Amino acid sequence: MKKLFVIVSLLLVTMVMLFGCGKTENTTSTGNNNTIQNVDKTGTLQGKIMDATTGAAISLNASGDQILLIQGDADRGPNKLHTDPNDALVGEYSFSGIPVNAGSNDTTFKVVVIKAGYQRFEANLVVNVFVHNTSMIDNVINMIGNIYLFPIGATPGDVVVNVFSPHGVPVPGVTVLLQQDVFFNGATAITGSRLPASGGLYTSMTATTDANGVATFSGANLVLGGSYNAVAEAIDFQGDELATKAVGNFIIGTNTRTQPINMGTAGLAFFAVSASNAVPGTITPSGVLSITFNEPITLTTTFFSATLLASNGTLTTPQAIGSVAADGVTLTITPNFATAPTATALGATITYNDLVPGTSQIIMTNTQTPAPALNAIINKNTGVVINRTVQLIAN
Repeated sequence: MKKLFVIVSLLLVTMVMLFGCGKTENTTSTGNNNTIQNVDKTGTLQGKIMDATTGAAISLNASGDQILLIQGDADRGPNKLHTDPNDALVGEYSFSGIPVNAGSNDTTFKVVVIKAGYQRFEANLVVNVFVHNTSMIDNVINMIGNIYLFPIGATPGDVVVNVFSPHGVPVPGVTVLLQQDVFFNGATAITGSRLPASGGLYTSMTATTDANGVATFSGANLVLGGSYNAVAEAIDFQGDELATKAVGNFIIGTNTRTQPINMGTAGLAFFAVSASNAVPGTITPSGVLSITFNEPITLTTTFFSATLLASNGTLTTPQAIGSVAADGVTLTITPNFATAPTATALGATITYNDLVPGTSQIIMTNTQTPAPALNAIINKNTGVVINRTVQLIAN
């Protein structure tokens, strides 16, 4: 019996060893969140070296020319580099075996390119598992990073920022900031799988748009290959409260030097600032309604429809006539009585509508586009649709 027990025990040990000898995968914890990640992944960076002004491929075949991946204290040459100017693949390069960022921030390395006749290029590199422009095959992250070099002596042109209102009107007097795009100056490629240059701290600049909504920044203060964004700060314009708006991720020297910013409104684009019947209980025997808007208007017709509720009194055709004051922002609607209600018509009211219900007769002058119909215009002060009813006689 004892012998049988020993034999069974040996068999169990053998089975455990056999089933435990399968392939294992290296994992590690990433901080306090106890997330387990793979640590056997590597990255490959590949791309093409090109002239930033012409787009032509560049050959690193002269003495002193080099491309390096500075990985900690190791200066690595490329695993592949085509240097023959007659080679159809000239300028193509690749680095393999790069440590991958899969949950930590200590895998940022530097790429340096030195080429005679060109400005030195440096970029910070992270081969990131979670970045959209990477793919993975057999635990290898493949990243494209094209490199653009600027010839020595090349200078950037001026950057022009055009600022427009939500109606497409140029906005003067806007403060525009041109700032270093710090987020995109570091790790991953922007448009076209490009490695952005990390040129240190760039000078932030400020300009004010002129009468044509244009702010100009001198190229003498810009960094070639640097990534910038432009910010138009909030401003009140033609009655609209325009919200701060930014446009970013453009690179000096290769992206367009003209950057449009279409500002949006912080609130309503078109609204009533005030109305003559805004105070509850207001009595206006003439029936006139005056509304002041936040921007200039015109009328496609001066005729408005109206509904008179009175025990006596009638309207003729047209039922009401509208006019716009010289300031362009105040609309006055006057009833066209055939017979005005008398004092005995207690509680008499008149309500104004557009000539064709649901079709606006009001045009925003700045854009020549229709404004909301009377029954849809919001009063900025109350946040509700304006009251189109005028109390003619007290109850």
